[in-house]
Amino acid sequence: MNILGVCHDVFICSACVLIDGEIVAAIPEERLDRDKRSRVFPTRAIQECLRIAGLDLDAIDEVAIAWNPAREAETTPAGFLDARRWRSEHLTQVPSRLLAISGREASSAPSFEELWEGGPRITFVDHYLTHAANGAFLSPFETSAVLVVDGRGEVQTGMMARASGAKIEVIGENRFPHSLGLLYGAVTQYLGFKPDSDEWKVMALASYADADNQYLAPMRKMVRVGDGEMFSIALEYFEFFNYWDKRMFSDQFVRTFGEPRAPSDPITERHEQIAAALQQVFEESMTALLVELHERTGLENVVVNGGSFMNSVFNGKIEALTPFKFAHIGDSPDDSGTSIGAALYVHALRTGRRPMEDVPQHNYWGTGYTDDECLEAATAFKLPHTVVGDPSKAAAQDLVDGKLIGWFQGRSEFGQRALGNRSILVDPRRPDAKDLVNSAVKFREPFRPFAPAILAERVAEYFDCPPGMEVPYMERVYPFKPDKGAEVPAVVHVDGSGRLGTVGEHASARFRALIEHFSQLTGVPIVLNTSFNLNGEPIVNSPVDAIRTFYSTGLDVLYLGSVRVSKEA
Repeated sequence: MNILGVCHDVFICSACVLIDGEIVAAIPEERLDRDKRSRVFPTRAIQECLRIAGLDLDAIDEVAIAWNPAREAETTPAGFLDARRWRSEHLTQVPSRLLAISGREASSAPSFEELWEGGPRITFVDHYLTHAANGAFLSPFETSAVLVVDGRGEVQTGMMARASGAKIEVIGENRFPHSLGLLYGAVTQYLGFKPDSDEWKVMALASYADADNQYLAPMRKMVRVGDGEMFSIALEYFEFFNYWDKRMFSDQFVRTFGEPRAPSDPITERHEQIAAALQQVFEESMTALLVELHERTGLENVVVNGGSFMNSVFNGKIEALTPFKFAHIGDSPDDSGTSIGAALYVHALRTGRRPMEDVPQHNYWGTGYTDDECLEAATAFKLPHTVVGDPSKAAAQDLVDGKLIGWFQGRSEFGQRALGNRSILVDPRRPDAKDLVNSAVKFREPFRPFAPAILAERVAEYFDCPPGMEVPYMERVYPFKPDKGAEVPAVVHVDGSGRLGTVGEHASARFRALIEHFSQLTGVPIVLNTSFNLNGEPIVNSPVDAIRTFYSTGLDVLYLGSVRVSKEA
């Protein structure tokens, strides 16, 4: 089967192509239209995935859409459905209306099979099932418990499930408007940041205060876990369910926590304390949900997915705080990964077999460029360049010499994190490296940390984490060992932690070789690794993107494949 997965009209639209259960291409639309967090229909991403796969649309057997419009009718305010709308929406409005009249619940996968003559079948999959499939079918577990939490799907705001082989059995769900994800987003907005985008800024800010402060008790009153539901929210503090109010928090929230911060206001100790209280309540709530899930399933393996599991601080605590022995967090638990999840779910549904039998331990599924193509780009732009025989060795020496490096290799990573093919790299031993990267390239808030990329076999030397822990997608935070953080001050957060990315045998070969060379030169098996982009822009996709970003910033050296470009005369 050739399946096209499409995620559209959510945060970070994307597409993927699955051939006989294997991912051959996947890319977010933002990488191609250069609009960060692009929410347009992913036409470019679909076309690029088809090109990479060597297929045209006629060769696609089924299109899997990562949203179920029929179920959307269950939570959409009536006023929105009553208005005259774009007539193409009748494709979804008519069945949604008839379904509402029937009084029946929507199927989890309604299909419109005759949209065009000879075209592929189009199947609409519940948003939360696509999250569950993205997690379960890309995990190493044949059988696992599954927890999905994010802002909201069509109806759900939380899901518990059991995955075994090709089947995902839902065993519990929470419904809108009670949402942990939207609660976190509301406080993000209250603190002067952009909701559904800047939650990790709040997560970073939380490390600057003790969670046990005056705001913890009122924050705890806003969430209740259990009592016959997964969780419930004290809705009087919020407005995120009110479609006519741009504020996600209510006057009651302001009366409790004080005036909201404007984006241009300075960050005060009060803001740090509120962020810390929020993170603490979030962790307590997620822990309680996972404990309940373990009680329901009795399994030792858990898969977690949904945007709430972009919270890498909590992710690093799952095994320590819950009865689960092993937790899997994939490369794209956010909405972008649902295009992949939809395709995987439909494959399992149609074949009765689990897709991805040999689960990849990487996500290099995007557009790729050869060394020759990189050289063509450098030549076309008349850049001063040299072709080096071993770019990994040369780049390691550049790091030791104090250079800020743009690193562009092979196929692009799918998720929101740079894993060695579209990266900015710096020597982590430099105490000024964080400020240097911010002033020269990223222009980020000074309280946000940068991540260490470490050789997988050396993790136990530097981090307090479970034995053999691998974190290939930079999805977990762990504390540095007390005697090791001082070696790499550029990648140690204020609380002594690091959002590590382990670089093992499945990582980009040149990236791993670079860290090996750097370790030989310095004795330190770590580099500072951050995504190759300007603040507010998507990660670079093509050599042209890399060249433009290089010359728009204070980067010193750019590696395009084996081509070295330097700003020095």
